[in-house]
Amino acid sequence: MIQAEGKYTIELCRPGGYGAGVEGVIASEDNLGMARALYRYAIANHPDRVVLLCDRARVLARSDRPDTMS
Repeated sequence: MIQAEGKYTIELCRPGGYGAGVEGVIASEDNLGMARALYRYAIANHPDRVVLLCDRARVLARSDRPDTMS
């Protein structure tokens, strides 16, 4: 896990889903386009886990809810 420094973070939830809590930040980026690409990459590398794309404290997208990614 890395230290969160960018505006947007990609976070990996613990096994068990969103309700189990966040394990840590796996990427951080100031550019939304790049953050979305990193989010999609994280989903591909962790298909059995919930991945979040966050704008600071606000969740923009969740891998268990594909309709949240626009």
